[in-house]
Amino acid sequence: MAGPSAKEARRPGAPSFLAAAVAVTMAMVGPPSTAAAGQEESSRVRAMTSSNWTLVLEGEWMLKFYAPWCPACLQTESEWETFAQNGEILDVSVGKVDVTQEPGLSGRFFVTTLPTIFHAKDGIFRRYRGPGIFKDLQDYILEKKWKAVEPVAGWKSPSSITMSGMAGLFSLSGWIRVSSL
Repeated sequence: MAGPSAKEARRPGAPSFLAAAVAVTMAMVGPPSTAAAGQEESSRVRAMTSSNWTLVLEGEWMLKFYAPWCPACLQTESEWETFAQNGEILDVSVGKVDVTQEPGLSGRFFVTTLPTIFHAKDGIFRRYRGPGIFKDLQDYILEKKWKAVEPVAGWKSPSSITMSGMAGLFSLSGWIRVSSL
């Protein structure tokens, strides 16, 4: 019988160890359960608005822009919740923005497709372009895959003066649309 292959003999690195820790925790806790009759399980996804969005300027965040009518957004909702439930283990905060309620915030981030996910680390923003499934989101954080993604240019950064103006225009267009109905 042959010994272990080089791949099998390789010792796991820190990302593999963290992934294993998350997997063990998930096995002990179990999958996200449905809430008991009459009780709703609280979400760990933080609703982001124009009044609290600056929280993403500090620490590490994943932020999803969605609309309640968007089929692709609805398909990834349970995966986003699972990701958020593991946010503390992964040391990442998880938020979401309803673009129908926050047109100014979608303008600030120049969101043109749904769902759109951004990674933010200490005020540096990167657009996440991978699948919206838990394993891929987890790996993006654990393996620091975001480091290989070009940050959003300074003038297009959500905290720039340019994008503050864009936020105002999107808010105005949302107000005009609602007023004309």
